[in-house]
Amino acid sequence: MWFLWVLVTLLLIKVLNKLSNGKCYSDNVMCGQVVIVTGANSGIGYATALELARRGARVIAACRDDVKGRTAVESIIRATKNKSVKYIHLDLSSLASVRKFVEIFKSTEAKLDVLINNAGASGMGKEKTADGIVRDMQVNHFGPFLLTLLLVPILKKSAPSRVINVSSVLHKFGTIENINEEGRYGYFQVFCNSKLCNVLFSNELARRLEGTGVDVNSLHPGQVNTCLYKSTAFEKLRSLILYTFFKSPEEGAQTSLYLAVSDECDQVTGKYFADCEESNMSLKAQDELLAKRLWKMSEELVRIKPEETI
Repeated sequence: MWFLWVLVTLLLIKVLNKLSNGKCYSDNVMCGQVVIVTGANSGIGYATALELARRGARVIAACRDDVKGRTAVESIIRATKNKSVKYIHLDLSSLASVRKFVEIFKSTEAKLDVLINNAGASGMGKEKTADGIVRDMQVNHFGPFLLTLLLVPILKKSAPSRVINVSSVLHKFGTIENINEEGRYGYFQVFCNSKLCNVLFSNELARRLEGTGVDVNSLHPGQVNTCLYKSTAFEKLRSLILYTFFKSPEEGAQTSLYLAVSDECDQVTGKYFADCEESNMSLKAQDELLAKRLWKMSEELVRIKPEETI
């Protein structure tokens, strides 16, 4: 009986993905624009960086693994003939690495037009990092939080500019209660919690940057076949199931691309998107007091300096 329910669920996912497979139809080029894509070495991040490079953008691939990051950049350059693609090391599970990335970026680039916080993780471990933060929560929210705040000055200077946070529909099952308590939640719940944080952070950042020309939005990419699921058992069966029923990374990248390049998104901020159109975020994600609580907690955990606050 359980097998039947699994099959029905997978078929439902397949149908929903086909019925809601939004596509970015904008043909805007990105020549002269600088874009950071975190987690650009594989999956949605790679597909996003590849398409932006095709459109002429100067793409900064921010990745944790040096070999995979450099290999991805070489592959993108070969495919697009765009030599303005480069790799800078970024390990979101290390606050020191985040700060070093920003230093290197600012020393080599004069502006930043689009920041895409795409990198995500699940099942990396329930222990805390050297920074005292639950690892998956740091990679998915607290690291990107620090990264974004440190880049806000250059985003303002480069306005109009955009911040795009890749979340998930699973944010609807998240909470911010005790999210940094080691062993409190299982991997699935930690992921849901981090995705709620992504949307709350986007909304609060949009409010704080109102009138600056920096637009901030979050999105759900759909159920996508990416390396996020590599920790699943029975690897070959996993690959077959995900390939058959889930979106491809190229399909999953469409909403990120839409928010990055489309004229329709000019001066659109504080919204949540899915399938290249505005979608409904949870009531919890719309709670301004909750967002402010998360912001204060995040500032404390990543040890934001007074001059870095917004």
